[in-house]
Amino acid sequence: MAVIPSFSTNVFVPSMPGLVAYFQSTPVTVQLTLTLYLLTLGVGQLLLGPLSDRFGRRPVLLTGLGVYVLGTILCLTAGAVESLIAARVIQAAGGCAGLVLGRAMIRDLYARDKAAGVLGYVTMTMAMATGLAPFIGAFLEEWWGWRASFVLMTALGSLLVLGALRFARETVTSRSAMPSPAHMVAVHGSVLGAAGFRRFGGYSVCILGSYYAFMAGAPYVVIVLFGQPPSQFGVYYIFAGAAYITGNFLAGRLSERLGAETMTKVGGTIAALSGLALIALAMMDIRHPLAIFLPISVSFIGSGLSQPSAMMSAIDAVPRNIGAAAGLLGALQLGVGAIASLAVGATQGASPLPFAAISGGFLLLALAILVGGRAPRLGRKPGG
Repeated sequence: MAVIPSFSTNVFVPSMPGLVAYFQSTPVTVQLTLTLYLLTLGVGQLLLGPLSDRFGRRPVLLTGLGVYVLGTILCLTAGAVESLIAARVIQAAGGCAGLVLGRAMIRDLYARDKAAGVLGYVTMTMAMATGLAPFIGAFLEEWWGWRASFVLMTALGSLLVLGALRFARETVTSRSAMPSPAHMVAVHGSVLGAAGFRRFGGYSVCILGSYYAFMAGAPYVVIVLFGQPPSQFGVYYIFAGAAYITGNFLAGRLSERLGAETMTKVGGTIAALSGLALIALAMMDIRHPLAIFLPISVSFIGSGLSQPSAMMSAIDAVPRNIGAAAGLLGALQLGVGAIASLAVGATQGASPLPFAAISGGFLLLALAILVGGRAPRLGRKPGG
């Protein structure tokens, strides 16, 4: 349930350059299939987090997954780019349930450092699936066209609904009152007021901003500017996905031993140095996929190391509003990701430098937020 929203992003990305000609549209319009998808994922989490605090994780999850399947079927049958954009919004509105509730359910069950380790293994599994997604999507695009990826998403979403009905159990032990709009604003304001949320959440948001800038710009750079086939992009992405899996595996093994602060700083430093390398190689105008995928892969190791600890630390900064904190964090991540993808789409041209500057710049900003912020005393002690 945690992997389905990002898998649905990545498996579709290799088809985006070809949709411009297919729908006789423009790159900026086609980019909205990604940008509005990410924005909807973000806004949806703002609502589903507090709702799951009130009604429980399981019913909100099952409803969201059902909406995801409906939206995916509408994507599959879309006959115009406007219809596809609208269907992607519906798909994201349901799929966001897996993102926010996955994190909240983990935090329901484990103390912070243990939860970070568990999330490391979960995100490692996510990385395995999402790392394969562009590879799968690229070959589906070459063999059967863009609709094939939505056939796959429909099948996986339907299986996920059946799996959730059978295996997903309720993890909320005490439920909050039904939040009014004013109360939701107040709750989210209190979450933003927590120093730990701003510091670790700001770091996590920027790391995701870099990732979505990469996903929005790398297919164009590799396929259009470097003249590589979509399958070549998918093959190279396998190595980037493996790098993230490596970071997640190390996070799962080391988070409890080293703690969130150390894990986040080490990973953030690796990612920031990789961002500098990405920008430098683009400035030298080296037109080979490795000029993108080598620094990005190293940054993925740093991201994989640090993201589980950063996200759990941000959520744990407000232990009385875990669902709301998880929802707000996801909303900010995907909102910034949508802005990053739109910025990349708007600056696409004859050079890879704008893409590299946006993706690498977010990594540098992430480290600046982490280092510049105060290290607060976070959350409950193990067993709390």
